[in-house]
Amino acid sequence: MAPKNTSPKKGRRKTNLLDTDPPILVGGGGSSYLWVNLNQNERPVNPSSNDPVTGIKPGAPMPRTRGDYTCSRVGRTPPTISFYDGVNPEIQLNIPVAGRTKWYIKFE
Repeated sequence: MAPKNTSPKKGRRKTNLLDTDPPILVGGGGSSYLWVNLNQNERPVNPSSNDPVTGIKPGAPMPRTRGDYTCSRVGRTPPTISFYDGVNPEIQLNIPVAGRTKWYIKFE
């Protein structure tokens, strides 16, 4: 009979999302996912249009090549942005969003 494995199990970080959570971008392992709560009324908009109803509101932050992207509008602007480095849960940075009408996150 093989001996029992007595090594401690490595704990996985389990994140429970709340109904009030803003859209969440999760990356790692070669893929990224954007999670949006269905209660936030996400609706696709035309990224090449300047129409504030069916496209992008004039003056909103946007990429230079906006036709290369998909875009959706959600019903809530997040009050803070949280960053988790993927290794150290204690290094969680909560950044207040001061300009809630004009903010963006850039990933490179």
